Amino acid sequence: MSRMWILVILLTAACGAPEPATPGPQGTEGADVVEVRLTCATGDPQAPCAFRPAEVSIRVGGMVRWINDDATYHTVTASDRIDLRVPSGRFDAVLDEAAETFSHTFTEPGTYAYYCQPHAEFMAGVVKVDQ
Repeated sequence: MSRMWILVILLTAACGAPEPATPGPQGTEGADVVEVRLTCATGDPQAPCAFRPAEVSIRVGGMVRWINDDATYHTVTASDRIDLRVPSGRFDAVLDEAAETFSHTFTEPGTYAYYCQPHAEFMAGVVKVDQ
């Protein structure tokens, strides 16, 4: 009889337990907030600084939060074309302290290029915004 009670208790506890969260990768489509890290510890001598991840996808109304992982001077500067790396004026932020953040909410679908002005040669990213 005591085995029966143990079984009932275990089944009751299992049914009431919340399901474990399954973390999705950064930049998954449909995320409400996506984080992009700015780092100069990439290990790649050709691109010593980078946005990680360099490309993210969100829905209209979603937000991207850029986080400076070190004390290196960076910018998050919007550009109409990633190959030109000329400021578009859509957004432009300076992140010059470790753990400093900048967030932007995207209200229109489209593809938005951005780059870091001091590291423009190798530090660029894209935000894809879908309905």
